[in-house]
Amino acid sequence: MTSSNSIEGHNLDSMLKNKMPALGIDLGGTKISAAPVADFKLLEKARIVPTPKGPENIIQAMLDLIAEAQKDHILCGVGIATAGIVNTETGEVIGSTGNLPGWAGTPIKTVIEQKTGLSVHVENDANAAAYGDVRAKFLAAKTCVIALTFGTGIGGGIVFKGELYRGAHYAGGEVGHMKVGLTNHRLCTCGLFDCWEAYGSGRGFRGTAKEILATVMPEQSRLAGLTDVTVEAVIEEAEKGDIIAQRILNLWHEHLAIGIVSLAHTLDPDCFIVSGGMSKFIDYDLLREMVADRTLPRVGERLDIHNSALGTEAGIIGAAHIVLDRVLDR
Repeated sequence: MTSSNSIEGHNLDSMLKNKMPALGIDLGGTKISAAPVADFKLLEKARIVPTPKGPENIIQAMLDLIAEAQKDHILCGVGIATAGIVNTETGEVIGSTGNLPGWAGTPIKTVIEQKTGLSVHVENDANAAAYGDVRAKFLAAKTCVIALTFGTGIGGGIVFKGELYRGAHYAGGEVGHMKVGLTNHRLCTCGLFDCWEAYGSGRGFRGTAKEILATVMPEQSRLAGLTDVTVEAVIEEAEKGDIIAQRILNLWHEHLAIGIVSLAHTLDPDCFIVSGGMSKFIDYDLLREMVADRTLPRVGERLDIHNSALGTEAGIIGAAHIVLDRVLDR
């Protein structure tokens, strides 16, 4: 016989999932996206506003988004995914990013909880995306899953048996700043040289294209005459058979493979999940081949690399589900 307590618990669980979603907020250097989330889905189209300058203005923009969501939804809490290193216990940004000047030291959790009365969890954006994808893909039982975000920079999240690995100083998963060269050739936005991000990100792709095209004559490639070479332009010319464009694209895949191989040898993960704006340009068959060629057989023989299930919504959904899972004690 089912006890009344278990029935009440089931009803409460259903009510929280169906009637009280969490608001997921994804804070980036150029825009802030927010949407109520339940069952790994946005309940409505995300509201997007430009990211204002200064911590106080950013906080106010998020408060405005929360107020807008509360007009139509009863929220059980707010999950915030932000760039930078986050103390997830206090909800404070303790290591900022060049995309959000002055953001370090901001007590996000404290301020928003005081203003709204809602439970707030603040998470590094790549960690939030990793958590969302692992839960959505039912990979929580896997030993190790590494989620990689390739965009303007490179973000990473590491999940061990369903739990985020944040590190001793909350900086676990900052894989974009692994050193991949010893020549001090390319400066990263973090101030160090030859980070993986300086080569494998969108910015790194354009840097590689610029270096190669500096040695190319106009008659060798249509790209040589362009003053501002975009990723899209390189892809388009590569598809048309431009050898120089194909060389740029191939070298970028090698740069991606170098970082993935280092992570594979260090953590021996079950799989990699890839997302971010640059992920749509990846030839996954080529990348898997490059990784397999550079990896010890025992490590690489069952290693998979695949697309995110949540795409660009991974940060919003992951941040919201951290809150939902805490409320539901899952």
